[in-house]
Amino acid sequence: MRVPKRRGMSLRARVIAGFGAIAAVAIVVAVIVTASTTSYQVDQLDDRLASFAGPSSIDQPIQDLRGGPPGDLDRPSDAFRGYVSADGQAYVFLRPNVENAPESLPHIEVAALDPDQATYLTVPAEAGGGEFRVLARPAGNGWDITAMSMDDVNAAMQRLITIEAIGIALMLAGLAVVAWWVIRLGVNPMRRMVDASARIADGDLAVRLEGAGSGSESAELAASLNAMIGTLTSSLEERERSEMRLREFVADASHELRTPLTTVLGYSELHRRGALRLKADQTDAWSRTEAEALRMKRLVDDMLELARYDAEPELSLEQIDLAALVADTVAGAVAAFPDTTFEVSSDAAAVVADPDRLRQALLNVLTNAATHGGTEVTVTVAQLDAGARVTIADDGPGMSPAIAARATERFVRGDASRQRATGGAGLGLAITAAIVEAHGGALAVDSIEGAGTTVTFTLPRG
Repeated sequence: MRVPKRRGMSLRARVIAGFGAIAAVAIVVAVIVTASTTSYQVDQLDDRLASFAGPSSIDQPIQDLRGGPPGDLDRPSDAFRGYVSADGQAYVFLRPNVENAPESLPHIEVAALDPDQATYLTVPAEAGGGEFRVLARPAGNGWDITAMSMDDVNAAMQRLITIEAIGIALMLAGLAVVAWWVIRLGVNPMRRMVDASARIADGDLAVRLEGAGSGSESAELAASLNAMIGTLTSSLEERERSEMRLREFVADASHELRTPLTTVLGYSELHRRGALRLKADQTDAWSRTEAEALRMKRLVDDMLELARYDAEPELSLEQIDLAALVADTVAGAVAAFPDTTFEVSSDAAAVVADPDRLRQALLNVLTNAATHGGTEVTVTVAQLDAGARVTIADDGPGMSPAIAARATERFVRGDASRQRATGGAGLGLAITAAIVEAHGGALAVDSIEGAGTTVTFTLPRG
């Protein structure tokens, strides 16, 4: 059986893709946060520039601008004030007086300035690195310049980027660990179970599934599937055994019916050809034909009875004295088999059973013991807490362990040669076992070659 190919992404690929998407979203969010924070801080810096620069007129003469704020203020300031003429000449009116203020000046290109309106722009420092945020407003024949260093903004953004990078790295590491854990405990066991299932589908029922570990869903699924496979295997083995028993049953039944049918057909053929001219020969032929017909009838009746027990046996249950029933059945066996000695040892025992069926079961065992056993048969009845036990033992030749283990199967006989002189068709113990099981009891056969056979069956109290 071919397992259909998987279409689309595997579960492992989907897990990895899902975690990759989470990582991508986290990186995009970090970029957006960084850009928004940078924009916000630059806007704040622009507000400070506008506040520090104060009002300005585009027609204000350069002399007044140069006579503006003094070079040193009484209050701390981190701003540059200056002027850039149209020809690019720069004048500085005010430098920052705070600690760690940059010494370098902003490098301003005239081409980047707008002659008609105020312009905010970010420019590099003339020396030493760094950047400045500049507010350039048209004034006279040039631009009024207010500038502040962006070192604090850049440092804050650098710290933010570092924190985000560390956080994203830790998150990616955590996602990698989680992905590894999910794949190891969830996906890989499922992959192994798929491979094992494919082998099982190909007919290898010895394969068992393996989950991730005790308590996990894959382990519970593997345990359930293993139990199902075990049940399926047992069912298939039982079906094979049933089919084998059926084949044996058909072969045995054919064998048992073939001999009487051959006898009947043989005498019929002799009669048809006129070979039985003498009255004595005819009488003998019809006697033998009748005997074989009766043997076939008994065989068919036994098989029909077993079939009824296989379906739904009909029992007429009542409270009976088991010891009395056993004594009465043994008395009948004594009359039928005068050459066999029967000994009975019984306790008072009462069970709920069908007396006729139970008598039949007892008689079958006693007949086997007297016919195939020795010269002594011992019958014991014992009272149990949950019911009663009947034991029938003989001192006959016994059976091999292989035959004893199958003694209750149909057409199983201790004499494998199936000679007619040694007994019937091998259905007696099978019928007895069916009767005992129909009563809810159990039958056991214990036999040793050369040491006799013991048949024990127990019956519930009812």
